[in-house]
Amino acid sequence: MDIISFRTFLAAAATGSFAGAAKRIHASPSSVTERIKQLEYRLGAKLFERDKRGCRLTAAGRKFMGPAQQSVRAWEIAQHEVSIPENFTKSISMGGQYALWGAELTGWLATARKQMPHIAFRVTAGASARLNRDLSDGFLDIAAMYDPVFRPDIGTEKLFDDRLILVSAAHEDNWRENYVRIEWGQHLGVEIASRMDIEPSAGLVLDLGKRSANWLIEQKMSGFMPERVVMPHLKNGQLKIVPDALSFDYPAYICWRRDVDPQIIADLVLSIKACFAA
Repeated sequence: MDIISFRTFLAAAATGSFAGAAKRIHASPSSVTERIKQLEYRLGAKLFERDKRGCRLTAAGRKFMGPAQQSVRAWEIAQHEVSIPENFTKSISMGGQYALWGAELTGWLATARKQMPHIAFRVTAGASARLNRDLSDGFLDIAAMYDPVFRPDIGTEKLFDDRLILVSAAHEDNWRENYVRIEWGQHLGVEIASRMDIEPSAGLVLDLGKRSANWLIEQKMSGFMPERVVMPHLKNGQLKIVPDALSFDYPAYICWRRDVDPQIIADLVLSIKACFAA
């Protein structure tokens, strides 16, 4: 089993180009081309159609997606399982969006380790796009995020309701002059730009999660942030809500792979929801 080639294949399928795959897996474009070529030779089938715009999966490539994902997931699980001490009987890979790794999730992790001493945890933080991809590819078992991709093989339950609000560290009347786009999901970004008639002039897109609030404060700028995230800054006056600006529903979710032990998932979901409800 050539896991490196499988990962290369999955990266090319996800990015739509061999160059994009090279960046994702930190390899040279020539290495990606050679790995795909060797994989196609071993399988006896062409996996991609390539042109100047990038690459597209062939019918054979689409059929190979499932086995490749399962193989990579099996290898990741095997690596993790053999490395954990003998007193742990299960392992869970947990991800959380940057904006959610505050007191709630860190507190949950400490509590979960005490309540579930037989489970070994691997935790990570990331943007929603990466968390969705890692859930789909099997690198994560469960994740908390604002912008999930709803899929039949991924279970989803709402954690809490939130909304994106326009806040500013400058004078609210001049917010357009200091507006910066903050990445909270492609579809919502398009809706905000359309309904607010915003054309960002800062030449900057932030994908820093809750750290984006610090940028707004330090640089005296404005942008959309989850209300729950910026509430402390609103209370101390570092940020102010722009009057009469639209707000956008932005609930947070807990998502999990349906092929993970359902009892463990049920316990984890219950404990994570309790932390955010406290």
